[in-house]
Amino acid sequence: MLRLRGCVFLVSLLMILVVGAGCGSDDPDPLVPVDAGLPFPGSEDQLMANFVTAYEDMDIDSYRDLLHPDYKMILQPTTVASYPDLGPDLDRDEELRSAGRMFAGEPVTDPDGVSIPATGSISVDVLAQQGAWAVSLPDDAIPNTRFGNFEVIFRWDRPGFASMMVSGTVRFYVAGRDSLHEGSPRIYWQLLGVLDLTDSFRKGSELDNWGSVKALWR
Repeated sequence: MLRLRGCVFLVSLLMILVVGAGCGSDDPDPLVPVDAGLPFPGSEDQLMANFVTAYEDMDIDSYRDLLHPDYKMILQPTTVASYPDLGPDLDRDEELRSAGRMFAGEPVTDPDGVSIPATGSISVDVLAQQGAWAVSLPDDAIPNTRFGNFEVIFRWDRPGFASMMVSGTVRFYVAGRDSLHEGSPRIYWQLLGVLDLTDSFRKGSELDNWGSVKALWR
């Protein structure tokens, strides 16, 4: 009788474990955000504030946390024509390679063997949202996701070389992911993509937009 009870107990325990493993979120491995020292991006607005901090601090670890696994930056036709090896967009790996080299603070060499001066500092002088967050249309460059249009001015200071500056509109696409933060489920916002509509203050410059600046560090 004792042996039978023991078997019943073991079977019951196994059933509890199996049922428990199948409960909860559809995502079996919820995202656990890496604490990079920035506030938890629990809203689109906090995500954009974190973007400014990571970009100006040239912090590649924080910047990496901002980017969704499916991130892409859609380049302008002039950028694609000038840098055909990039294709029409930068995926997450290409974005992080460019940012890592840009943020390193030391000269690098591009794929054509051209020396690119070191970045001394980056300033986000303007990041002003135009209108409210909305959902992109089915025919948008990145459809059916949250986006916001921002007027921007970005500046790169390079010791011993001319500064670079671009301005104009950038459409930032964002996506919320399930996460656990301090033991509680929360939405974790990340950048899903960027549509570059900027241009240069230096008319006639080959560096006529944000994508072209990023391409230098490809």
